[in-house]
Amino acid sequence: MMKRILLLALFFIFAIMDAQININIGSSNVGVAPVSSFFSYSYVQQIYRKQELNASTAGSITGLTFYVDSSSTITESSNWTVYLGHTSKTVFSSGTDWIPASQLTQVFTGAVTKNNNKVEVVFTTPFTYNNVDNLVVAAKENSPNIDINNFDEAFHVYPHFPYSTLYYKGDRAVVDIASPPGGISADYKSAVTISGLTPNVSPACPFVIYPVNNVQNVSLFPDFNWYPVSGAASYKVSVGTSSGSSDIINQQIVSGNSFTPSAALPAGTTCYLRITSVSGGIESSGCSELVFKTVPPIPVNDACAGALLASVFPYTYTQNDAISTTNNAGNITVCTSSGDAGMNDGTWFKFTGDGSQYTIKVTMPSGSSYDPQIAVYSGSCSNLSCTGTVDTGGNGTAETLTITTTGGTDYFINVGAYEDTTDAPENIFTITITKL
Repeated sequence: MMKRILLLALFFIFAIMDAQININIGSSNVGVAPVSSFFSYSYVQQIYRKQELNASTAGSITGLTFYVDSSSTITESSNWTVYLGHTSKTVFSSGTDWIPASQLTQVFTGAVTKNNNKVEVVFTTPFTYNNVDNLVVAAKENSPNIDINNFDEAFHVYPHFPYSTLYYKGDRAVVDIASPPGGISADYKSAVTISGLTPNVSPACPFVIYPVNNVQNVSLFPDFNWYPVSGAASYKVSVGTSSGSSDIINQQIVSGNSFTPSAALPAGTTCYLRITSVSGGIESSGCSELVFKTVPPIPVNDACAGALLASVFPYTYTQNDAISTTNNAGNITVCTSSGDAGMNDGTWFKFTGDGSQYTIKVTMPSGSSYDPQIAVYSGSCSNLSCTGTVDTGGNGTAETLTITTTGGTDYFINVGAYEDTTDAPENIFTITITKL
């Protein structure tokens, strides 16, 4: 009986010890979270997404531990009020996008101390986390003085999504959280231990930074990257041509938080990406797939020799694959326009003159940022002679050029980026050639 009681007691002790979630507690960067030590007063809100918390079940949060730089003091930054809350927000959209005080629960107020480079905040009232929403951690510092430290701020933070944190710091007055002043967003959060929640056995799924879901025109050698998962020893990357498949990349083990394939992905293909984390030999589960499409193959009219022939007018062609255009032998300097010393070698079209005038017009889809230039040449691909060029507009602006032709002369039209010294990307456009 005594053995059973002892084993049961040990079980509960270990269960309590395990009931904590550590998030990037090894980080050594410092920032304005959970409070500012370098200004008299501060108010900081941070969003920890459910996926990052990776709790096994709902539970009562009994305290938070924050980590202080070993060289820093917080003597004058120790009067805290701490709040927790649930939120559907994933980021703060602006400097005034504070989570309302009505959605927060005060869990602590009083003095905190630095002990073994930690600040442990034990809640007077535990907070019940539902393990459905994201968690907001808010804290305001109420002391009128500041701490002078080597790095200005004292608390360890780690990089995460932009706008994960919203903070105000100033010297005027204690912040009224019911109407906080405009704040500043940050792309980091506090390294923290959350007491009272039990972590999942498997590590959290990574947050993928690139590519974003449903993005188009991804490079054939993309730099997949993601935010590191706290406690992860490695990651596995899989890419397939159908949902759940890995026929392109199969469970590639990666030690860091980025990966570029050694072989080109198939062009013009819809791909499915899954990245998981591994800790203690256990792989994260339930991680979402991302879908993206790679850039199309190189256009058939990428080079002058492959120019598309216009023989019936008006001639109209939409170049949807221009993003894959190469710059071939480099920028073309035969024609100059508006002070430019040439243009990119883009995509090519040709027609034969008959002594009439022709108007060449290039338009872009609404919202396009592509800035094209038109150049028209006579002669041959190996010996181009400038007939005319135009680059009068900016991003997304149509360009129009009218030329007078000579009967029997071949004319070559290049539609490329206006840059005269660098290889800038081309994009979708529609060319219309009209005989006047």
